[in-house]
Amino acid sequence: VERFTQRLENRQVWTHRQVAERAARVEMEQAARIAVFQADKVRLGAEPIHRVEQSGAWLRHRYQHIVVDEAQDLNAAHWKMLRAMVPAGPDDLFLVGDTHQRIYDNVVSLGSLGISIRGRSARLTLSYRTTREILGSALGILGGETYDDMDDGRDDLLGYHSVLRGGMPTLRGCTTLDAELTAVVAQVEQWQDISLSSIAVCVPTRDMVTQVAYRLAEHQIPAVEIGPDGPRGGDGVHVGTMHRFKGLEYQRMILAGVTDGLVPRSFIRQYETTDPLRYRRERQKDLSLLFVAATRSRDALSIFWHGKPSPFLPV
Repeated sequence: VERFTQRLENRQVWTHRQVAERAARVEMEQAARIAVFQADKVRLGAEPIHRVEQSGAWLRHRYQHIVVDEAQDLNAAHWKMLRAMVPAGPDDLFLVGDTHQRIYDNVVSLGSLGISIRGRSARLTLSYRTTREILGSALGILGGETYDDMDDGRDDLLGYHSVLRGGMPTLRGCTTLDAELTAVVAQVEQWQDISLSSIAVCVPTRDMVTQVAYRLAEHQIPAVEIGPDGPRGGDGVHVGTMHRFKGLEYQRMILAGVTDGLVPRSFIRQYETTDPLRYRRERQKDLSLLFVAATRSRDALSIFWHGKPSPFLPV
């Protein structure tokens, strides 16, 4: 760790986590100065003159209100920074999140970070994105898995439902990867009554992104890879890894490569006996990733695998 840190310093670069920690520290120091300023104001009975680093700006919090979406994906440093950016009071922070869709290692207790949500939260149970049939299948993937509520409690999806109706998702196993890729192409060809950009193929690895795109191209079906900033290119079937689909939605979607060893990742099995807590968290993260992917489709969902299916699938 020391060598890694020294190498970063020599190159004058920071990791994303270090940036978040530094930003949190800056805002917390500012909040501490504001607290002293306000205490002096009460003690003196008047407004003391205090400007921020000779800039001419008055000492005050950066915002009056903050709205946070995808709250489950923020780490402790992010929360410390946000808490320090706004004065504590009514409507200071409005948070929206779902721990069932947590795909990063950011398990936090908001109460311990000075953010009180206990007794102030509400559950949203109506889905507008996908059909009742797809949602039911996605909930079946989660099974009886329990999740935290970001405040040392537990949460579930009881009562979660949709007003939309549609066909049941299809599940199909293939003997080999080659056979699965052929099945994916055949499914896309059946769906070409709609715009290609309304169809997506979601896979667990970058290698499979390349393989799917190449196989589609062999059949004169344009493919558009989803990168860190979204789809790259014009009209075509969108292809990407499961992480790339967070926040996106499509009319029809294929989940391919939902194979044991890929979903969940085979390497996490090493922790099953040596580090059970880490094993559970890694497995739950992969389960959440599959749940997120399965709920990106509005009208139709097809799930494919080759060899042994993922243990997450209800087959």
